[in-house]
Amino acid sequence: MNNRNYEKDSHFILHQPFVPEGVLNYAEIMFSEPYQALFYEFQTAGGTMADQTVTYIPSGCMDILFIQDYHKNHMEILGSGTRARQIQRLSDASYFGVRLKPGLFISYQGLTLKDTTNQEIFLEQIEDDLFVFFRELQELHSLSLKAELFHTYFDSCINVTGANDLTGYILCEINSLQGNVRIHELADELHYSERHMSRIFLDAMGITPKTFARIVRFQNVIDSILHQPVLSLCDYLAELGYADQSHFQREFKEYTGITPRRFLSYAQTGRYTGSSVPDNSRKRAS
Repeated sequence: MNNRNYEKDSHFILHQPFVPEGVLNYAEIMFSEPYQALFYEFQTAGGTMADQTVTYIPSGCMDILFIQDYHKNHMEILGSGTRARQIQRLSDASYFGVRLKPGLFISYQGLTLKDTTNQEIFLEQIEDDLFVFFRELQELHSLSLKAELFHTYFDSCINVTGANDLTGYILCEINSLQGNVRIHELADELHYSERHMSRIFLDAMGITPKTFARIVRFQNVIDSILHQPVLSLCDYLAELGYADQSHFQREFKEYTGITPRRFLSYAQTGRYTGSSVPDNSRKRAS
């Protein structure tokens, strides 16, 4: 049991399907090296449009946002959530975002995953190195180049090995089983009490293994609906191991704020163009 499997695992699903809604020029790209991360960018409209919010769903991930508008530069960190949340979105701004796979976090200003769970944190005190980063970011027009710039400035802050051996193993096991795992059986397999194992995981992730398993199963539902929006809801239930429809409906609404049927209609419009499949080799800037 070690971190090598976790560090090499680039098959986590990282969907935030509502982020592209109501924005301009949304684009995203997934890289698997040196760690799995989804990079994305978009602009928001200006004029008389007031600041808006967007629904942010549980994913087990930390998002790091770099925002540029006419007033100032902003850095925002969105921690892993356990329910649907409304996240502020500034108007007339350019956004560049990085979504790290579950278990990874940016240790900027000493923040940890546990510190950021269910939190939306604006870092208003921009340090000198960030001024340089923002200036260079503004000059780039390729998302791949922006991703390379992020790696140059922030890889030393990304805690790649922060998932201890036990946590890394649990993350991989739950992910490989699409969240359909009995936590007490996993604890027995590892020769831990469920309580002790859950405490270690909670200290590292800010959520319990049981909560993470629910999120992984839910992300697999989202992935199936987005990529196969012609199926009936019963098909998704059977495929992903939900015990009954009422449980599925209740959990889905808790995690998205809308019903599964409404989300299925949303997916069938084809507006969401994101992909959960990582690029197998990170492109280098030329």
